[in-house]
Amino acid sequence: MARQEPGNPHVGAIAEQLGISASTVSKVINGRPGVATKTRRRVEKALADQGYAHPLVSTKIAQTIELVVDYIANNGTIEMIRYASKWALDAGLALTVTQTDHQRRAEECLRGIIDRNPLGVITQMSSIDQKGKNVLKARGIPLVAVDPVDLVNDEDMSITLDNWTGGYQAAKCLLDAGHRRIGVIAGPANVQSAQARLAGYRAALAAIGASLPSSMVLQGDYLPDRGYQAACDLLDRAHPPTAILACNDLTAVNIYRAARERGLEPGQDLSVVGFDNVYPSSYLMPALTTVDQPFDLMARMAVGMILDARQGKEFQRHVVMPTRLVSRHSVVNLTHASHLRSRSRVQEAAQ
Repeated sequence: MARQEPGNPHVGAIAEQLGISASTVSKVINGRPGVATKTRRRVEKALADQGYAHPLVSTKIAQTIELVVDYIANNGTIEMIRYASKWALDAGLALTVTQTDHQRRAEECLRGIIDRNPLGVITQMSSIDQKGKNVLKARGIPLVAVDPVDLVNDEDMSITLDNWTGGYQAAKCLLDAGHRRIGVIAGPANVQSAQARLAGYRAALAAIGASLPSSMVLQGDYLPDRGYQAACDLLDRAHPPTAILACNDLTAVNIYRAARERGLEPGQDLSVVGFDNVYPSSYLMPALTTVDQPFDLMARMAVGMILDARQGKEFQRHVVMPTRLVSRHSVVNLTHASHLRSRSRVQEAAQ
């Protein structure tokens, strides 16, 4: 049986569990060399499984920040890469990007992060489970969740967009333009931001005594294919919506595509409002009305939190960022449009 190291009740148990020596476990805990990579990873996983949270001593901290995303697409991840890289460089650091492939490679990615031992980790629209958080904490690696997928606790660090208000602003824009038959392509049901945006949409309708029928809300996933299929479903109905709220700009692009395939022109025959204000929203024809997400500021704050945590400074651990509606040309005012049509008919009759 492996000897239990004095002062550390976990060492002996882990050594016995893995069939290795207590000194090997001790080397991993204290960041000493001489342990094979595969063995080190097994030990670190066992430590995390047992909730070991004592800071592991690292031989070298890489002057990098690790950005973890589920995938890279025009859904805000590209903007976060751009701005996080900018602010990391400004602080004399480099940025490393890790994709979890929709969480399928999450454990492998976490092991890679531990091996690289970065100055800190930023997650965006991705999650690291509690065991993973314990591993990072044990290594003394600060973690900041930007737009977290799951609920965060007091010990975490997070930067969250006020998605509820953004959803409210988006829906109110359509309501003020006279729309009442509004379709919604929501985001993933298990993601906080999507839930909050949908709640904001509903609240805006409730404020005028209206409601959002469940039949007008279709599930999206922040990616193009499902958003396109949902748009086709809404527009092929006997009584299609006059406007569609998109869970993000990437979905809005595919609403444009579905509309034009049916002979409808966005901004004339159909109003569309997006969310995020990312490329190519301002370059679409017509330019997309959308809710802005301040990725530059969010990235700067995330990098700053990591630096403050490393330096032992006091700082606000949870930040909620404000939103603003960017009005462009994808929303038609139905009252104004009706007035123009009436005036046109009068002019035709007079000729």
